[in-house]
Amino acid sequence: MKYACLLIPVMTLLVGGCRGVEVPAHPPLTTPAAPHPHINGVVLPSATNVVRFRLYTNAAPDALRLFNTFEIEAFGQTLLSSPQGDKLRRWLARSVTNDSPHDLLVNGDGPDLSPTNSMSVIEQAVGPDWSFVSLDVSNAYRRQLKEYKRSVLFVEPDMFILHDHLVAREPALFQMLLHPPAETRVDPVWGDLRLELPQAGFTVHAPATRSRPRNWERVESKLDNLLPATATVRLGPTNTLAELDLLTVFVVHARGQRQELAFKLLESTSAVGARIHRQGLPTLVAFRTGTVAGKASLTGFEFNGPVGVDVYKPKRLKP
Repeated sequence: MKYACLLIPVMTLLVGGCRGVEVPAHPPLTTPAAPHPHINGVVLPSATNVVRFRLYTNAAPDALRLFNTFEIEAFGQTLLSSPQGDKLRRWLARSVTNDSPHDLLVNGDGPDLSPTNSMSVIEQAVGPDWSFVSLDVSNAYRRQLKEYKRSVLFVEPDMFILHDHLVAREPALFQMLLHPPAETRVDPVWGDLRLELPQAGFTVHAPATRSRPRNWERVESKLDNLLPATATVRLGPTNTLAELDLLTVFVVHARGQRQELAFKLLESTSAVGARIHRQGLPTLVAFRTGTVAGKASLTGFEFNGPVGVDVYKPKRLKP
């Protein structure tokens, strides 16, 4: 077993006109890497890796990319893209009712777009097998939410976990909508998303309990015309909630190399997370949810800081 959790100084997100955060895949992070300006945003720590997750943070209406949406690139293939350019401007001009390209809706509404509502980095951490960044999105949703924190965790070599912590002003209906390539299918048994493109693919799963399943569904949307060659998929609880911790796991792979995966949601009074098996080997991820100082705990796994990661690696037998 191996885990680590090391806090590094908080950075100012919108530096030199930057518009996003990149959480990379390779190489493994063994020491904190200082973020620096990049054409696509603040980079942590490099823009040259073969697997990337980009989260766009500029809430200005004229931003190049849509606020609080993200992209996933792997092995030279864009697996998920953020609305941009003429397509985005056409949607903003049309103000399509009940059809939003934003990926997090509260009672059917997206965020309020204003430069003052841009999100900011509040926490960072790195370990020998992972990197983590957390951002405050509350300003853009302040009409509906008391608190909205969005965190991204990357675990070597192929997995991103998105954690959305949402506290509503009054019980609300939460939905996540994505617009992946049209080739994406919903697995009828597991309810997850699966995609296989010429160079790469992914599996997207939202761990949940049996009593509260969170299965993806494909829905008809006017945005399918606005965003050609894409599908609209939706996920979320069917009832209103005052508070929600939503985990979304993205596991990418090179063409024809999809892994066997299994997921189990874990919850405690101080953390939420999941045990994820890749090729039969477990990884435990835990996100702190409580406000109590000191160690947080999840199924006996204790950690300091905002996140804990435990990656099981079998010992190699000596020849």
